[in-house]
Amino acid sequence: MQGERLDYRKELEKAAKQMILIHRVDTLVKIILRTTIRILRIEHASLLLFDESRNAYVAYSSRGKTGIKIPKGLTRISCLNPLIRYFTDWRSQVPETDYLLLSQIKDSLGSFSEELKEQFLLHNIKACIPGFFRKKLIFVLFLGEKLVGQDFTAEELGFMSILSSDIVMAIQNASLFQDLDEQLLKNKNLFLQTVFALSSAIEAKDLYTQGHTERVTHYSLTVATELKEMDKIDGLDTKRLFENLRISSLLHDIGKIGIPEAILNKKDDLTEEEREQMKKHSLIGARILSEVDEFYEPILGVKYHHERYDGTGYPDGLKGEEIPLIARIIAIADTFDAMTTHRPYRASIPKEEAISIIHKESGRQFDPVIAEAFLSACEKGGI
Repeated sequence: MQGERLDYRKELEKAAKQMILIHRVDTLVKIILRTTIRILRIEHASLLLFDESRNAYVAYSSRGKTGIKIPKGLTRISCLNPLIRYFTDWRSQVPETDYLLLSQIKDSLGSFSEELKEQFLLHNIKACIPGFFRKKLIFVLFLGEKLVGQDFTAEELGFMSILSSDIVMAIQNASLFQDLDEQLLKNKNLFLQTVFALSSAIEAKDLYTQGHTERVTHYSLTVATELKEMDKIDGLDTKRLFENLRISSLLHDIGKIGIPEAILNKKDDLTEEEREQMKKHSLIGARILSEVDEFYEPILGVKYHHERYDGTGYPDGLKGEEIPLIARIIAIADTFDAMTTHRPYRASIPKEEAISIIHKESGRQFDPVIAEAFLSACEKGGI
């Protein structure tokens, strides 16, 4: 029996170490309930957890016999509910180190309807473990009957009360990470909305390239996916690559905002002077985006998508792998769409002819590996 108690203590300590690594509150609650049920060998466990955003306590429950279905937020309980007040009032009357309430709490469950008692598994409660952060009630863990019908030992209840402080810190930690993730997601969504707004601004000015940025983005991401399947981008953060490529391809022509509409929408061939002015759009685009820190990597595609693999492109005459990867990908997507889209100053060419030109320009205008990925995607019907 002494050995069993030691194993039990070790498992709870192990659980405490694991909990601090969990950064999702819902996941953490599942672990707390499952671990409690398994180690204490009880029929069920329930948790009232304070939700800052709702200023209320959310109920979570787990039936020990099934163990895997954890209903999320079966009900919400006001901070003024008599049950919550019972714990907060009790907390103010006991020593700081005492975190334990036993089954006498059942006498204070009268504020719950029978339906909620059944949902929340508050029948046959044998013990309650409240968790406080400073003087704030963070959770209440309700422990059901033991499977073997025995009472909880003093060691079990004592250790669970000690473990409650670890649970509190794990919940606080997970809440902070979750709040941070949610804020980052909001910022990212706002950032992407800005990208789409800028992309729309380009096409509003250049009447003859409507849909161009979306197509170039689609072709670019398709080629990147093919490169990934060909194991040609090993060692790179692929998620980051795809995010930067998406943004960069959507904004690759943002610099055209700084080009006169008379040049952008001219129906005849451009003069040499006008062509030189048009070439400035990649530098103008890079300069526009340089004001935003988040565009640091996407700028590379905007600035260099007119570079050529043989070094004869612009604006800097970069050669080979000196050209950033996202720029090499956008270059082939941009050229293909330009060739296969009708413009006032020239007719489009058939897709098959454009594919043939890209094949011929592999190693000259285009990175041969990226050209191979593009041609492979064409064969598969992705482009």
